[in-house]
Amino acid sequence: MNNICEKAVLYAAGGWPADEKAAFEMHLKTCASCRAEVALLNKTQEALNPPAAPSAVVENLFAKTTRKKAPFWAVWKTALAGTAVLGVGIVFLLAALHPDRSAFDATEVVAYMSEHLDEDYQNFSSDLELFEEDF
Repeated sequence: MNNICEKAVLYAAGGWPADEKAAFEMHLKTCASCRAEVALLNKTQEALNPPAAPSAVVENLFAKTTRKKAPFWAVWKTALAGTAVLGVGIVFLLAALHPDRSAFDATEVVAYMSEHLDEDYQNFSSDLELFEEDF
């Protein structure tokens, strides 16, 4: 075995410039031990590379792990619908709690004013006199 036979590992790794590679390939034609060593190194490298997965397995895995981005409205439609229902509920609740201002009939208002008009006028008159005395 000569000095060039020791470089079989470098040749199998593929790290040589073109001129040295050509020279070693010429040596391989004449040296059976180097051919055997390079063949063993190539088989070892092939054994270390994992085999490719079947395309059906890859596609199935890709389909399970790939998520498409949902549109904005699809993500938020439940929250928006809930908010709308809550808003309508609040409006109805406030309407139920708010006193009805049309509960007084116009005749009732006129009757109340005519009953209490003299009393209200007297109170106003006395308040006005007290106010004028202060000034």
